[in-house]
Amino acid sequence: MAVTTTFGTMMAAPAVKPLAVAFPNTDALLVQWVVTLSSLFILPTLFLSGPLGRRFNRKTILITALILYLIGGVGPAFMHSFNMILVCRAILGLSIGLISPTFNSLIAENFHGNERSRMNGLQTSINGIGGAIFLSIGGFIASLGWRDVFMTYFYAVVLLLVVVIFLPKFPPLQVSQSLTKSSEKMPKFFFAVAIAGGFHTMLFALLPTNLSLFIANNGIGSVASAGYLIAFSLIGVFIGGLSVTRLTGAFKKKLVPIVLGLMAGGFILISSAHSEWTVALSVFMIGLAEGVLFPLSFIKTSEVVPKLILTTGISLLLACVYICQFLSPLFVRGLEVLLHSQSTRDVFMAVAIALVVAAVAFLVAGRRNKSRSTAPSALDNL
Repeated sequence: MAVTTTFGTMMAAPAVKPLAVAFPNTDALLVQWVVTLSSLFILPTLFLSGPLGRRFNRKTILITALILYLIGGVGPAFMHSFNMILVCRAILGLSIGLISPTFNSLIAENFHGNERSRMNGLQTSINGIGGAIFLSIGGFIASLGWRDVFMTYFYAVVLLLVVVIFLPKFPPLQVSQSLTKSSEKMPKFFFAVAIAGGFHTMLFALLPTNLSLFIANNGIGSVASAGYLIAFSLIGVFIGGLSVTRLTGAFKKKLVPIVLGLMAGGFILISSAHSEWTVALSVFMIGLAEGVLFPLSFIKTSEVVPKLILTTGISLLLACVYICQFLSPLFVRGLEVLLHSQSTRDVFMAVAIALVVAAVAFLVAGRRNKSRSTAPSALDNL
């Protein structure tokens, strides 16, 4: 199920140029919306998933969402109006807004400890490798015609059959009358986790939104090679997701600053890159870091949010992720204004510096908390 989020929004990207040729009188911004519109429409159903999870079983929700996913994904292949293509993309976004928090909630509710960590890492890895595969074949499919790109969404029929045959009917979450109001409140620390999750996702999103122009403007490679380099970053996500459980056990609380440092190193390397191999290594480092950070956000959310409102918490986390992805181009524009530069190299270097500062701040805060917890109290001294 994890692959639906990457595939749903990303696979339409190769169809943008053929669509612009097929609909020459359509504004260029509307053509670009074929990719981004789904992300916007993910948000409304994200916040419905919590109440729906308390009224309907998860199997029913996923079956309904996958049917909508098929309609919204394959629908544009049969449309002759560009407005109807956008309507289908909106339906696709609504379906992803139901699918993503539901399967993440199933992981959080049914797995615990290291098993939960492994499952979150696995779904992140599947997300990464799925995106890498689809980006690699996307250009070839687009060469056959833009309608063929949307026909590939028929793969969701397999997922629908798997859900119908194998997924148990997990009952809706029951609201206990004995639960106090305080237990239903969202912990304040969770909002810090959600904001951090959105921020590191936005930094990773700088690659697909800027890499093509960066390569072309600096004469490093062809624009076509950008797809393979972005796919290479997603291979890093795949490996990072598979390694998150072992890394957590090995480094514990030091893992986050180490991974932030790794991501900073990747941005430093790409800011000075002059060859495709250097760019490939840098995007792999950034992807590897994101592959660890992304599941850690879900793991921490599962630990701090009460079970009754866990689906709502995951929805809020995903909302931060999708909003920050959408804001990524505006973030770059703001940095360019702040730096008085239009160089992508300068933007990457500024991001690297910010990540180093964040890593150092995280280490300092961790040491302060450790010293407070180990310091003897006045009562102990007495």
